[in-house]
Amino acid sequence: MAEAGSESVSIPRVNLGCQGLQVSKLGFGCMGLTGAYNDPLPEEEAISVIKHAFTQGITFFDTADIYGSNHANELLLAKALKQLPRDKIQLATKFGMSRGISGLQIKGTPDYVRSCCEASLKRLDVQYIDLYYQHRVDTSVPIEQTMGELKKLVEEGKVKYIGLSEASPDTIRRAHAVHPITAVQLEWSLWTRDIEDEVIPLCRELGIGIVPYSPLGRGFFGGKGVVETVPSVSSLSGHPRYQAENMEKNKRIYERIESLAKKHECTTPQLALAWVLQQGNDVVPIPGTTKIKNLDQNIGALSVKLSEKDLREISEAVPIDEVAGIRYYNERHAKFSWKSANTPPNDSSVSTVPRVSKLGFGCMGLTGAYNDPLPEEEAISVIKHAFTQGITFFDTADIYGSNHANELLLAKALKQLPRNKIQLATKFGVSKPNPDVQIKGTPDYVRSCCEASLKRLDVDYIDLYYQHRVDTSVPIEQTMGELKKLVEEGKVKYIGLSEASPDTIRRAHAVHPITAVQLEWSLWTRDIEDEVIPLCGELGIGIVPYSPLGRGFFGGKGVVETVPSVSTLSGHPRFQAENIEKNKKIYERIESLAKKYECTTPQLALAWVLQQGNDVVPIPGTTKMKNLDQNIGALLVKLSENDLKEISEAVPIDDVAGDRHYSEGTAKFTWKFANTPPNDSSVSKLGFGCMGLTGAYNDPLPEQEAISVIKHAFTQGITFFDTADVYGSNHANELLLAKALKQLPRDKIQLATKFGISKTTFSDRQIKGTPDYVRSCCEASLKRLDVQYIDLYYQHRVDTSVPIEQTMGELKKLVEEGKVKYIGLSEASPDTIRRAHAVHPITAVQLEWSLWTRDIEDEVIPLCRELGIGIVPYSPLGRGFFGGKGVVETVPSVSTLSGHPRYQAENIEKNKRIYEKIESLAQKHQCTTPQLALAWVLQQGNDVVPIPGTTKIKNLDQNIGALLVKLSENDLREISEAVPIDDVAGVRHYDEGHAKFSWKSANTPPNDSKEETWNTNTKMAEVPRVKLGPQGLEVSKIGFGCMGLTGVYNDPVPEEVGISIIKYAFSKGITFFDTADFYGAHANEVLVGKALKELPRDKVQIATKFGIVKMDMASNTVVVNGTPEYVRSCCEGSLQRLGVDYIDLYYQHRVDTTVPIEDTMGELKKLVEEGKVKHIGLSEASPDTIRRAHSVHPITAVQLEWSLWTREIEQDIVPLCRELGIAIVPYSPLGRGFFGGKGVTESIPANSFLAYQPRIRGENLDKNKILYSKLEKLAKKHGCKPSQLALAWILNQGDDIVPIPGTTKTTNLDINISSLEVKLKEDDLKEITDAVPISEVAGDRTTAAFVKCSWKFADTPPKRS
Repeated sequence: MAEAGSESVSIPRVNLGCQGLQVSKLGFGCMGLTGAYNDPLPEEEAISVIKHAFTQGITFFDTADIYGSNHANELLLAKALKQLPRDKIQLATKFGMSRGISGLQIKGTPDYVRSCCEASLKRLDVQYIDLYYQHRVDTSVPIEQTMGELKKLVEEGKVKYIGLSEASPDTIRRAHAVHPITAVQLEWSLWTRDIEDEVIPLCRELGIGIVPYSPLGRGFFGGKGVVETVPSVSSLSGHPRYQAENMEKNKRIYERIESLAKKHECTTPQLALAWVLQQGNDVVPIPGTTKIKNLDQNIGALSVKLSEKDLREISEAVPIDEVAGIRYYNERHAKFSWKSANTPPNDSSVSTVPRVSKLGFGCMGLTGAYNDPLPEEEAISVIKHAFTQGITFFDTADIYGSNHANELLLAKALKQLPRNKIQLATKFGVSKPNPDVQIKGTPDYVRSCCEASLKRLDVDYIDLYYQHRVDTSVPIEQTMGELKKLVEEGKVKYIGLSEASPDTIRRAHAVHPITAVQLEWSLWTRDIEDEVIPLCGELGIGIVPYSPLGRGFFGGKGVVETVPSVSTLSGHPRFQAENIEKNKKIYERIESLAKKYECTTPQLALAWVLQQGNDVVPIPGTTKMKNLDQNIGALLVKLSENDLKEISEAVPIDDVAGDRHYSEGTAKFTWKFANTPPNDSSVSKLGFGCMGLTGAYNDPLPEQEAISVIKHAFTQGITFFDTADVYGSNHANELLLAKALKQLPRDKIQLATKFGISKTTFSDRQIKGTPDYVRSCCEASLKRLDVQYIDLYYQHRVDTSVPIEQTMGELKKLVEEGKVKYIGLSEASPDTIRRAHAVHPITAVQLEWSLWTRDIEDEVIPLCRELGIGIVPYSPLGRGFFGGKGVVETVPSVSTLSGHPRYQAENIEKNKRIYEKIESLAQKHQCTTPQLALAWVLQQGNDVVPIPGTTKIKNLDQNIGALLVKLSENDLREISEAVPIDDVAGVRHYDEGHAKFSWKSANTPPNDSKEETWNTNTKMAEVPRVKLGPQGLEVSKIGFGCMGLTGVYNDPVPEEVGISIIKYAFSKGITFFDTADFYGAHANEVLVGKALKELPRDKVQIATKFGIVKMDMASNTVVVNGTPEYVRSCCEGSLQRLGVDYIDLYYQHRVDTTVPIEDTMGELKKLVEEGKVKHIGLSEASPDTIRRAHSVHPITAVQLEWSLWTREIEQDIVPLCRELGIAIVPYSPLGRGFFGGKGVTESIPANSFLAYQPRIRGENLDKNKILYSKLEKLAKKHGCKPSQLALAWILNQGDDIVPIPGTTKTTNLDINISSLEVKLKEDDLKEITDAVPISEVAGDRTTAAFVKCSWKFADTPPKRS
């Protein structure tokens, strides 16, 4: 077989991580030199291998303190280093693993970290370690503590960079938050790819390098076990994948790679290693070997070039499902891998996590529950015995035992134990036991309970204070507010919740960190696993399972011992005769498995819970010391992932007979029903929308009649009334409501009004959100409503020209002044909601939501729930449709509904079928059609308060009746399915004009409070202003590319004509002008300079470029220069030619692939610091170059070719720019004039640069004309020209896109500017995209010379230190 040799291979240098560590692209793993897979090499021979690696270009050497006998590997590497230049070597070693009597031991305590580092420095005989890894994660030590010590070692200069090995995503992320992680070392090869889904994406998100160990599959792809036998002394002889039956299967995999290697003219190991090497520039594998021949072969892998298709083919040749044997030596090794490498939460002075025993003790039963109470002394002796055995976490509650007997008992036990060694948990909230349970969570009740528990327990503080059950009538924020005060007063150390819903947990945690959530969790009660457990993991909340033995069942209750009649269990469904017989079969399965694990049945059941995670601390209780000791023994039962799975499968939840709750009454107090109302306890669940009272869908009501409707709503319990300053003629709606309020108690009313729409006519609606407008509207509404404050003040529609932070800033001031109580948004986008909420909490978002309008369900609703924001649906009856409008009653001609698309003749006929379905379901539920439709909205959640309006008291009563309609989850689903959104005829908006004011189009520009908003004059108002990047550069949304004015696609225009075009563009609102030193041999910059003399410099944003030295079309070559001195000389030249003191945006025109981008950027950064350049850009730069450049100095914009027929940047570049906050400036947005008609409706001059363009020549042009025809048809549909549609498509790609089309004709300039008026929806954009399939575009995008210097070939060499 051919072999790719190493002689001609130059090993490139790459950056490992983002902190500056530069290494060879291929490293060398030294482990095997001192024995692992083979016998150790003789010392001199081993040193010669290391030296040979260095002479071949490898500078990155990997060792560890555990490699070799008595640290032999580090000692060997030290001797080799003596013969090599230390400053040219990057030395990586590791700590954290040691060999003990019981096998491998993992340690990560701070003192151990330091001692290991000192010892490695001494053995290696160096002043510093380049990269110091934690070899394996100590899962008993918070990673923050390990990292804290490593960070100190960096600060002391003993370590340069920090790494982790086999660390979990959570551990990586937490470690990186303490100090940047430079690299993560993990096993990665063709047959070990489990890291690809989670770890690799995370490392790339955080900018962490990846160092694959065993990249040849522990030698397998090097031939071990296939073409050469595995020595008996080798550790591989015990590896599962090398066992006889597995090896035979795995040989088939080897043969496939061997076959592919022949195709690529390399050896099998070279192909396998090349596959790893080419996973990314951030990947540096460290294969090891004891043979120079193999070393050279590995280096040769660098010359094997693989395409994306090749990489995929190689991957598919090794289906992971076909690999025989696990990757670990044994189950014990498996628990040291990344999947099991989470660490406990940090326990520092600011931690929300107390240190407790892994097993707690539930004291409830000692005073009677499942059995008779124990005598006091006997009960105290059980508690004391638990403590002597290491249990320090004791759980009680104020409700346990008669007259608080449990807390009183525990107090007496505490007198005999050291208080500072005990973690005491108690609970409040259940004020009466079964069957007459009462739940209470009011602030005064919280405080009184805490004071009483402190007194009974006779302690100064409670370590962990839980809300026992959630009071669903009190907003959790109010309960938590009082608990937070108790923490601040020192009466409570940590806060917990018991049986709380995900929403309640999240909202509570936002008020004050929740330390633990207590829930029932055992082998036969696992309903919390899908929602609650993941949420707790996300928020870093501990889990305290109560009844971990299934209320004693897995301890034998009801099976090997009878349940006493006095026991509460006698009434539990799962212990009833018919159920217990079925459940005994489950017990028998666990009993059988317990024998396999040589433990008792309760020990296995408890071990299963204990090993669900380091954040799980169960609290089994017992009245017998024998059982207590047995429970403690469960800690010794070790279970693998497979064991845990086997035990789980032995108890299928569907086979468990009987409900987990005692009754329906107690079921309603569990986590599934534990949501609390929004933090405004006085809002009625149903609101009233007042809009229609002053005319909208019908004529206005007479004033007294309208007031009577409002008063009737109040008498029926509605207290939440909604209006707006724009409703009714001359603010009639607010004035009407003010008169009604005079006849109602103000303190019982929640009044919501809105601002932001300044004109209401369909053709002339104006939206405004400036701070002064906000204040003036509020003052006016307060006056009209004749109130001191507005309860809920919404921004009616979002002003997309004003950063939401500015609008919210003024609203926040109004709250602080007491003029507004709560802030809301209406029809706001997710981004706007999130940004607004960061300025001041948003209480509610108002949106259209009904059975036939559900577009908010995927994005907006989940976000509101994440942030704890209430949802106020307007038009919950589908603008009256489900109330019968257009179906059982006609729509008046004066009604705005007469113009609504869904009420148009052809649509209403189709929509009537939907009404009929709901009408039919309403009969089933014994209610009216509007009641069912409204009930569906009402029951979307406790955080949903719809505001239907009506002018008829009969309809109002009918709406209130909807509250009595009870719907199950299945009912809700059935109703939803009866109204498939695709079957609804007509859009929800009145017209395109209205659509642009909906939430989907409601993003606002970034905030920039440091700069004043640019004042445009009337002429300039046609072109909006946008921020280009986040560094403060503001430009017109459309720019002007000046290149063509001095001749490229056509002859140059006369100077005066060129200047007049620039001035004309400025007069139309374009302020962003693009040139380059290369255009017209400097003539373009000179022309722009002259035009600038006639324009206000401070109103113009000038972009120019450097970097292209010359171009030769004949030889297809472009010469590029990016050296620092060239950068500076070009800048000085451009400043002089343009006649300016500074350049607003200075681009590197093309990337010099011979100069590290850091060098080029370094000089550009200096120019910024000197004030000669304001912002830096790149043009046609690769993703790697962009990222590296951005790390030197922020890149404001990247200029690239982007048009309907050139879209290759969409996969890689555009997402990267958005990730980094870099704007995109598309050049040639009209496809080098093609979509403007060049080559189609007008001919191309022979001297035009276009004559060389592949797509506009010969047969390619003929094929491409078909694409033009498709676009032309779509343009007619949109009532515009093809060029306008093509440019509008680009303009609508995002707020961060500023195209720079050029032209030599003012008529074309006007056409381009008018493209801003072409409004495109998502569906339109997709239709336009689909009309120009890239696969059908004929010809390359540009000439061969320019292809070679385009972004795909624009990587630069690593920066050498």
